[in-house]
Amino acid sequence: MKKEIYLPSSVDQLALHVLWMTPDHKKAKGIIQFCHGMSEHKERYEAVMREFCHKGYICVIHDHRGHGKSIQKESDLGYFYDTTGNAIVEDTYLVSQWVKGQYENLPLHLFGHSMGSLVVRCYAKKYDDMIDSLIVCGSPSKNQAASIAVGLAKILCFGNGKYKKGKVFHSMAIAAYEKMIPGENAWISFNQENVNAYNENPLDGFMFTNNGFLNLFYLMKGTYHLRGWEVKNPDLPILFVAGEYDPCIVSKEKYKEAVDFMKKVGYKNIYAKLFMNRRHEILNEENPEEVYQVIEAFIEKRGDRIE
Repeated sequence: MKKEIYLPSSVDQLALHVLWMTPDHKKAKGIIQFCHGMSEHKERYEAVMREFCHKGYICVIHDHRGHGKSIQKESDLGYFYDTTGNAIVEDTYLVSQWVKGQYENLPLHLFGHSMGSLVVRCYAKKYDDMIDSLIVCGSPSKNQAASIAVGLAKILCFGNGKYKKGKVFHSMAIAAYEKMIPGENAWISFNQENVNAYNENPLDGFMFTNNGFLNLFYLMKGTYHLRGWEVKNPDLPILFVAGEYDPCIVSKEKYKEAVDFMKKVGYKNIYAKLFMNRRHEILNEENPEEVYQVIEAFIEKRGDRIE
């Protein structure tokens, strides 16, 4: 059963569009909250949500601010209505509070892909006691230039510049992936049908505004900064998953650094897996069941089946 609702953000009352699914004829085993990535929309996760509904999980996702239906007007795609990088994190926490209120006493598993993986780790810095596990998918590796990028984005956001498309940053980031893997957004997936659908949908692949990039850089900086981690729940189970050929992870060594960083801040229960022959969107390649099985084993505490 699929339902939709708008929730007012606790930060600024922006209407956040939320979609959730509940299992048919099954007692729910838990809740999985999904956080989508940069320049996409929540409906791209309906397939994985249906799969986990069949497995007995309530699944929920919202459009991040500046994405999908969480905008004030169409031209605001890629604009975050925030200058701190915090609002998108608080929005995610709000959805957690809401869904936990609807379905009490069920464990909550938080999944974040790509930019969403930055969001959920910034969330965990403050709210790791709200969740029962964390899944970090397609994690962008640490960028040493994040602080410099924040400063440049602030300059370009001056006045009405915050609404302008961030062409400078786009050429530094997304365009760089396309140089590595030729073809319009071919870097996201080996699955050409998935790439075509992404390219054809106006809710996917849009360019962030300078303001959107400012928020993205704050998320990157916050994710990999040692300061601010409260670590209320050091035993929180954490799973990193990514594709072997995902340009976002940069390299296997950088991927390992991202995993090890979570150990450095104080988490003890961490798993990691790289999936062979997959690019950035491991859920949208052929045979997604391989990924589903690993996630299911993880949230059901069958760690021996993750490797």
